[in-house]
This record gives sequence, C-alpha cells and structure tokens, in this order.
Amino acid sequence: MKNTLPLIIAVVLGFAAVFMVSRLLSTGDDRGKQESTVQVVQVTRDFGRDDEVKIDRLAPRDIPLGALSPRHVKWSDKNMLVGQTVLRPIGKGDYLMLDNVISASSLGGIVATNEWAVPVTFSDTSLLPFLQPGDEIAILATFSVNKEIPSTDRSLPPTLVEERATSVVLPMVRILDVGRGDAMTGDMGMRPKTVIIAVQPQLAAMLIAAQQNAELYPVLRSKGDPFARNRLDVGVVDETTFENMRKGLEPVVVPNATE
Repeated sequence: MKNTLPLIIAVVLGFAAVFMVSRLLSTGDDRGKQESTVQVVQVTRDFGRDDEVKIDRLAPRDIPLGALSPRHVKWSDKNMLVGQTVLRPIGKGDYLMLDNVISASSLGGIVATNEWAVPVTFSDTSLLPFLQPGDEIAILATFSVNKEIPSTDRSLPPTLVEERATSVVLPMVRILDVGRGDAMTGDMGMRPKTVIIAVQPQLAAMLIAAQQNAELYPVLRSKGDPFARNRLDVGVVDETTFENMRKGLEPVVVPNATE
C-alpha cells in the first residue's frame, strides 16, 4: 500500500503535466491563427442604391488572410472608396467590395497601393459589353514564334519558319473601368473598346509592349477563383498542339454526292 500511493501520485502529476503542455500548445496555435488576419472594410450603417460612401460609415473588420479576395478593400486603402457611389443596397455589417461602388471622381481614386492603371485594347471585343468594374479576367496572347528547321545540307543555314502560339499573359487581373467610344475615329458609340485594369507596376510596361507585339484576348474568370493563378498552369497552344490532335484519326472522305 505504501508503494502504491507514490505511484498513483506520479501518474496524476504526469496527466496534469500533459494537460498543461497541450493547453500551452493549443494557445500558441490560436495566437498564430489570430495573427494570420487582415483588416478589410465593412459598413456600419445600411447603404441604399446611389448613396455616397462617407468615411464615418466605414469600419475595419478582421478576416483570415486566406479569405482575402481581390474584391475586398483593405482598411489601409479605405480612402479609395470615399466619395464613390454605391451600386446596390448594402446591409449594416456587410463588406464593402470594389464591385459595390462606382467612382464619383477620378479613376485614380480606385487605384490601390502598389497598383497602376493600364488601358488594354483587345483584338476581339465580343466579351467587353458583358464586363463591369470589379470583374476579374485573364489575358491571353497570340504571338509569332520563329522556329529553326535544320537543313538536310549541313553547309546551309537552318530555315526560319514563323509559327503562331497562344498562351496566358496575365492569369488574373481586376477591371477598374470599361471605356467606351474611340476618340481617334470619333466613334462615341456604346460598344466598349478598351478596359482599364489594375496591375503591379513591374507588369505595366510588359502589358503595353504586349499590345504592340501580340493579339490580346480577355477571358472572364469567376471572382475569387483560387485556381489557375499561375500562367504556367495553362500551358501553350501551338502547331504541336494541333498535330497531336490529329494523331490516331482517320481522314474523312467527302462523298461525291449526298442524299
């Protein structure tokens, strides 16, 4: 009996130590999770359609960093919303998203920190009438590529053949505005011809050069879609792509007459 009592005490103390360590680890995990947050803008009062955004009706709200989307406005960028017009009713406590407002002043008021606004003209404008500020698009480019074909005669240089290739230039960008009309030709119709997008400064020059050296095409994305955010994920379409499509297929013979 005398030997049993110390053993029982030792077991109880061991369980207590394990419990305290687990509590400490759990608290540390909770602190780590709390630190991985970001403050975004929410409204403190109801907004009706066409209401003007005022600073005293905004407040910060913490959300997990992983839940942050391009539609959210960080609290540090709240001033870009002030003076803008609300597009649709927003309830008290809801987020104030970029696509909930339209600019009532200059375009510069909605350009976020570390972003530049760049106009982009596309070769195919069929999708543009359906786009609006706040939408997310990918930009694809079709461009020429010079391919060397070795000569059968080693004394002759290789032959250069121009091929066309299509790949993703920017996998996800946010539309700031949709331009209408064409000041160069005087066409002031309502069909959109240009969009203004927000990009990081180092991408602005590349995008301007791409419009001169390639044909650009917009592709509408789902807002907040976490997939295909790396341009390498989509690959490239070139002559090899179409050659591979023909492998294993029998040529179709067109009959001389149809019934």
